[in-house]
Amino acid sequence: MILLNIDQKKYGNTFELSDIKLKIAPSKVTLLLGHNGSGKTTIIKSLLGLTEYKGNCSIEDTNISYKDSESINFMKKNISYISDHAALYEFLTPYEYFNLIKSMQSKVVDESYLERLIKLFEIGKYLKVPIGDLSYGNKKKVQIVSHLCWKPKYVVFDEPTNGLDPDMVIILKKVLQVVKGKGTGILLSTHNLSFGENLMDHIIIIRNGNELLNSSIQELIKKFGTFDLESIYQSVNEEYYQEIEGLIHELSL
Repeated sequence: MILLNIDQKKYGNTFELSDIKLKIAPSKVTLLLGHNGSGKTTIIKSLLGLTEYKGNCSIEDTNISYKDSESINFMKKNISYISDHAALYEFLTPYEYFNLIKSMQSKVVDESYLERLIKLFEIGKYLKVPIGDLSYGNKKKVQIVSHLCWKPKYVVFDEPTNGLDPDMVIILKKVLQVVKGKGTGILLSTHNLSFGENLMDHIIIIRNGNELLNSSIQELIKKFGTFDLESIYQSVNEEYYQEIEGLIHELSL
Protein backbone atom coordinates (compact mmCIF):
# COMPACT_ATOMS: atom_id res chain seq x y z
CA MET A 1 0.00 0.00 0.00
CA ILE A 2 1.08 3.60 -0.68
CA LEU A 3 0.25 6.28 1.88
CA LEU A 4 0.90 9.94 1.14
CA ASN A 5 0.18 12.71 3.63
CA ILE A 6 0.65 16.28 2.45
CA ASP A 7 0.45 18.56 5.46
CA GLN A 8 1.27 21.60 3.38
CA LYS A 9 2.56 22.53 -0.05
CA LYS A 10 2.75 26.20 -1.06
CA TYR A 11 3.19 27.89 -4.42
CA GLY A 12 4.16 31.41 -3.47
CA ASN A 13 1.19 33.34 -2.11
CA THR A 14 -1.33 32.13 -4.65
CA PHE A 15 -1.77 28.40 -4.10
CA GLU A 16 -1.63 25.96 -1.21
CA LEU A 17 -2.31 22.27 -0.71
CA SER A 18 -3.09 21.26 2.84
CA ASP A 19 -4.22 18.15 4.74
CA ILE A 20 -4.26 15.86 1.70
CA LYS A 21 -4.37 12.15 2.53
CA LEU A 22 -3.87 9.77 -0.37
CA LYS A 23 -4.00 5.98 -0.25
CA ILE A 24 -3.29 3.61 -3.15
CA ALA A 25 -4.18 0.04 -2.23
CA PRO A 26 -3.39 -3.19 -4.11
CA SER A 27 -6.18 -4.27 -6.49
CA LYS A 28 -7.90 -0.88 -6.08
CA VAL A 29 -8.27 2.25 -8.20
CA THR A 30 -8.08 5.58 -6.40
CA LEU A 31 -9.63 8.30 -8.55
CA LEU A 32 -8.29 11.85 -8.20
CA LEU A 33 -10.66 14.53 -9.47
CA GLY A 34 -10.50 18.31 -9.57
CA HIS A 35 -10.61 21.31 -11.89
CA ASN A 36 -7.57 22.57 -13.78
CA GLY A 37 -5.24 24.11 -11.22
CA SER A 38 -6.87 22.33 -8.28
CA GLY A 39 -3.63 20.59 -7.27
CA LYS A 40 -3.91 17.13 -8.83
CA THR A 41 -0.57 17.31 -10.65
CA THR A 42 1.08 18.75 -7.56
CA ILE A 43 -0.13 15.76 -5.53
CA ILE A 44 1.31 13.38 -8.13
CA LYS A 45 4.62 15.29 -8.25
CA SER A 46 4.78 15.24 -4.45
CA LEU A 47 4.25 11.48 -4.39
CA LEU A 48 7.03 10.96 -6.94
CA GLY A 49 9.46 13.33 -5.24
CA LEU A 50 9.38 15.82 -8.10
CA THR A 51 8.47 18.72 -5.81
CA GLU A 52 9.09 19.33 -2.12
CA TYR A 53 6.27 19.35 0.43
CA LYS A 54 5.67 19.11 4.16
CA GLY A 55 4.44 15.62 4.97
CA ASN A 56 5.43 12.01 4.51
CA CYS A 57 5.10 9.02 2.21
CA SER A 58 5.40 5.27 2.69
CA ILE A 59 5.37 2.42 0.17
CA GLU A 60 4.81 -1.14 1.35
CA ASP A 61 5.42 0.06 4.96
CA THR A 62 8.77 1.58 3.90
CA ASN A 63 9.14 5.28 4.67
CA ILE A 64 10.35 7.18 1.63
CA SER A 65 13.11 9.76 1.85
CA TYR A 66 13.37 11.65 -1.43
CA LYS A 67 16.98 12.57 -0.70
CA ASP A 68 18.04 8.96 -0.24
CA SER A 69 19.03 7.00 -3.37
CA GLU A 70 17.89 3.66 -1.91
CA SER A 71 14.42 5.10 -1.24
CA ILE A 72 14.22 6.51 -4.75
CA ASN A 73 15.28 3.19 -6.28
CA PHE A 74 12.73 1.35 -4.14
CA MET A 75 10.03 3.74 -5.36
CA LYS A 76 11.06 3.27 -9.01
CA LYS A 77 10.91 -0.51 -8.64
CA ASN A 78 7.34 -0.33 -7.37
CA ILE A 79 5.70 2.61 -9.15
CA SER A 80 5.19 3.22 -12.85
CA TYR A 81 4.23 6.80 -13.75
CA ILE A 82 2.33 7.34 -16.99
CA SER A 83 2.27 11.10 -17.54
CA ASP A 84 -0.37 13.08 -19.42
CA HIS A 85 2.00 13.55 -22.37
CA ALA A 86 3.75 10.83 -24.32
CA ALA A 87 7.35 11.42 -23.22
CA LEU A 88 9.38 8.96 -25.29
CA TYR A 89 12.74 8.68 -27.06
CA GLU A 90 11.41 9.61 -30.48
CA PHE A 91 14.54 8.56 -32.38
CA LEU A 92 13.88 4.94 -31.35
CA THR A 93 11.32 2.59 -32.86
CA PRO A 94 8.71 1.06 -30.50
CA TYR A 95 10.58 -2.27 -30.82
CA GLU A 96 13.83 -0.63 -29.68
CA TYR A 97 12.05 1.32 -26.97
CA PHE A 98 10.43 -1.81 -25.50
CA ASN A 99 13.84 -3.53 -25.47
CA LEU A 100 15.26 -0.53 -23.62
CA ILE A 101 12.48 -0.73 -21.04
CA LYS A 102 13.09 -4.46 -20.58
CA SER A 103 16.82 -3.88 -20.05
CA MET A 104 16.06 -1.34 -17.31
CA GLN A 105 13.91 -3.67 -15.22
CA SER A 106 15.24 -5.67 -12.31
CA LYS A 107 12.94 -8.57 -13.22
CA VAL A 108 12.44 -10.40 -16.49
CA VAL A 109 9.59 -8.97 -18.56
CA ASP A 110 7.03 -11.57 -19.64
CA GLU A 111 7.38 -11.54 -23.45
CA SER A 112 3.98 -13.12 -24.05
CA TYR A 113 2.34 -10.45 -21.87
CA LEU A 114 4.11 -7.71 -23.82
CA GLU A 115 3.01 -9.27 -27.13
CA ARG A 116 -0.62 -9.36 -25.96
CA LEU A 117 -0.48 -5.68 -25.01
CA ILE A 118 1.05 -4.81 -28.39
CA LYS A 119 -1.76 -6.67 -30.13
CA LEU A 120 -4.49 -5.15 -27.94
CA PHE A 121 -3.29 -1.60 -28.55
CA GLU A 122 -2.79 -2.28 -32.27
CA ILE A 123 0.80 -1.08 -32.55
CA GLY A 124 2.32 -4.23 -34.11
CA LYS A 125 2.54 -2.64 -37.56
CA TYR A 126 4.45 0.34 -36.12
CA LEU A 127 7.15 -1.59 -34.26
CA LYS A 128 9.88 -0.70 -36.77
CA VAL A 129 8.72 2.90 -37.38
CA PRO A 130 10.57 5.72 -35.54
CA ILE A 131 8.40 6.93 -32.66
CA GLY A 132 8.84 10.50 -33.87
CA ASP A 133 6.96 9.59 -37.07
CA LEU A 134 3.92 8.20 -35.23
CA SER A 135 0.68 10.08 -34.54
CA TYR A 136 0.15 11.34 -30.99
CA GLY A 137 -2.41 8.61 -30.35
CA ASN A 138 0.04 5.87 -31.35
CA LYS A 139 2.80 7.46 -29.27
CA LYS A 140 0.41 7.39 -26.33
CA LYS A 141 -0.27 3.69 -26.89
CA VAL A 142 3.49 2.96 -27.00
CA GLN A 143 3.85 4.85 -23.73
CA ILE A 144 1.05 2.88 -22.06
CA VAL A 145 2.38 -0.51 -23.20
CA SER A 146 5.93 0.35 -22.09
CA HIS A 147 4.73 1.11 -18.57
CA LEU A 148 2.33 -1.79 -18.14
CA CYS A 149 4.50 -4.51 -19.69
CA TRP A 150 6.72 -4.97 -16.62
CA LYS A 151 3.70 -5.46 -14.30
CA PRO A 152 4.47 -2.78 -11.71
CA LYS A 153 2.92 -3.05 -8.24
CA TYR A 154 1.50 0.45 -8.56
CA VAL A 155 0.57 2.63 -11.53
CA VAL A 156 0.14 6.40 -11.37
CA PHE A 157 -1.82 7.40 -14.46
CA ASP A 158 -2.35 11.09 -15.32
CA GLU A 159 -5.08 11.80 -17.92
CA PRO A 160 -5.05 8.29 -19.44
CA THR A 161 -7.51 9.00 -22.28
CA ASN A 162 -5.57 11.93 -23.79
CA GLY A 163 -5.03 11.27 -27.49
CA LEU A 164 -6.89 7.95 -27.57
CA ASP A 165 -9.74 7.20 -29.96
CA PRO A 166 -13.02 5.65 -28.67
CA ASP A 167 -11.84 2.08 -29.38
CA MET A 168 -8.65 2.58 -27.40
CA VAL A 169 -10.46 4.26 -24.49
CA ILE A 170 -12.71 1.20 -24.20
CA ILE A 171 -9.74 -1.18 -24.54
CA LEU A 172 -7.68 0.73 -21.97
CA LYS A 173 -10.53 0.60 -19.47
CA LYS A 174 -10.79 -3.17 -19.89
CA VAL A 175 -7.01 -3.58 -19.62
CA LEU A 176 -6.89 -1.56 -16.39
CA GLN A 177 -9.67 -3.71 -14.94
CA VAL A 178 -7.52 -6.78 -15.65
CA VAL A 179 -4.40 -5.10 -14.26
CA LYS A 180 -6.31 -4.15 -11.10
CA GLY A 181 -7.64 -7.69 -10.81
CA LYS A 182 -4.08 -9.03 -10.83
CA GLY A 183 -3.20 -7.00 -7.73
CA THR A 184 -1.88 -3.69 -9.05
CA GLY A 185 -2.87 -0.53 -7.19
CA ILE A 186 -3.76 2.38 -9.47
CA LEU A 187 -3.95 6.14 -8.97
CA LEU A 188 -6.03 7.64 -11.76
CA SER A 189 -6.20 11.38 -12.39
CA THR A 190 -8.64 12.24 -15.16
CA HIS A 191 -11.22 14.75 -16.38
CA ASN A 192 -13.13 11.93 -18.11
CA LEU A 193 -15.85 11.29 -15.52
CA SER A 194 -17.38 8.23 -17.18
CA PHE A 195 -13.96 6.59 -17.58
CA GLY A 196 -13.14 7.12 -13.92
CA GLU A 197 -16.59 6.13 -12.69
CA ASN A 198 -16.31 2.66 -14.24
CA LEU A 199 -12.95 1.96 -12.62
CA MET A 200 -12.90 3.66 -9.21
CA ASP A 201 -12.93 1.97 -5.82
CA HIS A 202 -12.06 5.14 -3.94
CA ILE A 203 -12.35 8.82 -4.85
CA ILE A 204 -10.67 12.05 -3.80
CA ILE A 205 -12.10 15.37 -5.01
CA ILE A 206 -10.12 18.56 -4.49
CA ARG A 207 -10.79 22.23 -5.24
CA ASN A 208 -8.22 24.99 -4.93
CA GLY A 209 -5.90 22.76 -2.93
CA ASN A 210 -8.54 21.62 -0.45
CA GLU A 211 -9.81 18.07 -0.07
CA LEU A 212 -13.61 18.14 -0.45
CA LEU A 213 -14.21 14.39 -0.53
CA ASN A 214 -12.19 11.28 0.31
CA SER A 215 -14.46 8.23 0.22
CA SER A 216 -14.91 4.63 -0.89
CA ILE A 217 -17.73 3.62 -3.24
CA GLN A 218 -19.62 2.16 -0.28
CA GLU A 219 -19.35 5.47 1.59
CA LEU A 220 -20.50 7.35 -1.53
CA ILE A 221 -23.67 5.28 -1.76
CA LYS A 222 -24.42 5.86 1.94
CA LYS A 223 -23.84 9.60 1.67
CA PHE A 224 -25.24 10.40 -1.79
CA GLY A 225 -27.46 7.40 -2.57
CA THR A 226 -25.59 6.93 -5.85
CA PHE A 227 -22.13 6.65 -7.36
CA ASP A 228 -23.07 8.67 -10.45
CA LEU A 229 -19.90 10.71 -10.66
CA GLU A 230 -21.30 13.81 -12.34
CA SER A 231 -24.00 14.18 -9.69
CA ILE A 232 -21.54 13.59 -6.85
CA TYR A 233 -18.98 16.00 -8.30
CA GLN A 234 -21.57 18.78 -8.61
CA SER A 235 -22.93 18.09 -5.14
CA VAL A 236 -19.48 18.25 -3.54
CA ASN A 237 -18.79 21.49 -5.44
CA GLU A 238 -22.26 22.86 -4.64
CA GLU A 239 -21.23 26.46 -3.96
CA TYR A 240 -19.34 26.69 -7.25
CA TYR A 241 -22.20 25.22 -9.28
CA GLN A 242 -24.78 27.49 -7.65
CA GLU A 243 -22.78 30.40 -9.01
CA ILE A 244 -22.52 28.71 -12.41
CA GLU A 245 -26.29 28.14 -12.55
CA GLY A 246 -26.83 31.84 -11.89
CA LEU A 247 -24.50 32.76 -14.75
CA ILE A 248 -26.20 30.24 -17.07
CA HIS A 249 -29.58 31.73 -16.18
CA GLU A 250 -28.29 35.20 -17.05
CA LEU A 251 -26.98 33.83 -20.33
CA SER A 252 -30.45 32.56 -21.24
CA LEU A 253 -32.13 35.95 -20.68
